[in-house]
Amino acid sequence: MKTLFRFIWMLAASAVLFSCGRTGKVKFDSTGKINQLLIVMDDRDWKGALGDTVRKHFAADVMVLPQREPIFSINQIPPEVYDENFFILRNILMIKRGENRGVRFKKDPYAQPQLVVEVEGKNLADISAILHKEAPRIIDSFKMNEIRLLQSRFKKKDLVDVSQIEKELGITIEIPNTFQKIVAKDGFFWYREDMPLGSKNILLYSVPMEKPEDLERIAARLPQIRDSIGKKYIPGPLPHTWMVTEKTFGPVQKKVNLNGVTAIESRGLWEMENDYMGGPYLSYIIPLPRRKRAVIAEGFIYLPSDEKRNLLTELEAILRTIRPVDQGA
Repeated sequence: MKTLFRFIWMLAASAVLFSCGRTGKVKFDSTGKINQLLIVMDDRDWKGALGDTVRKHFAADVMVLPQREPIFSINQIPPEVYDENFFILRNILMIKRGENRGVRFKKDPYAQPQLVVEVEGKNLADISAILHKEAPRIIDSFKMNEIRLLQSRFKKKDLVDVSQIEKELGITIEIPNTFQKIVAKDGFFWYREDMPLGSKNILLYSVPMEKPEDLERIAARLPQIRDSIGKKYIPGPLPHTWMVTEKTFGPVQKKVNLNGVTAIESRGLWEMENDYMGGPYLSYIIPLPRRKRAVIAEGFIYLPSDEKRNLLTELEAILRTIRPVDQGA
């Protein structure tokens, strides 16, 4: 493994652009596949109960996918192997014994974007207790680091002209021009990026929202809203087929901060009425009180018999670029 990462380091050092900070220290572009996490901890701990705790949290199944996929693809190395050859990896979790008990987040210490998280406790039981408490916050931080990477990549590409979306829906969004416009009418927008065996899709539309408390009512009705939209705009490949929400599984929802706006995130499964197609979706309900509307922005994937976690992360990164046209809207 060390030889492999030494090769990665040499390749990156010779090919990638770098920048100099105030100290003049060179920072390379970080490397690693999407949702890949390096764990630095003692081999004996990794093979024991503490390793089980780490895997329980960081290799747990992603919620709401048609098949099992871990939150992160993890690799572990012992501290004595961890050296400059690994410093360009994007997501690093270090677990160690020591007197400085707690969790420390280090942003871009060696490369960019990069997040190094150090978890330190006095003994194994102490470290385990810290992980049980702090794992959700650590996981969210690594996930947002991946979003940060993907969004920086989008900015380097040509983007879709969203002037019509801005005018009709009152939001801006950064959509790579690899997505093609499929439908744009009646305030409904559908963009799709075709892949050899499937597609990535983005839907944008709005619904009435008279007062702030309507946001949660809209979230409760999201399956019915999706079904009506699917029947009207998203036909299947056969006659009398259209996209609907998977009937046996309700969406998992939570409030999130979306660029300063409190939105509701939903994750669920979709299927085709009268057909066997299906897959995961991710949506955000974004209130625009000044317009008395709420925008529903959704990403969904069709990719039968293949992994979907990283593709859903890409769609999340796109949807998280959404901002109201009117500040404070």
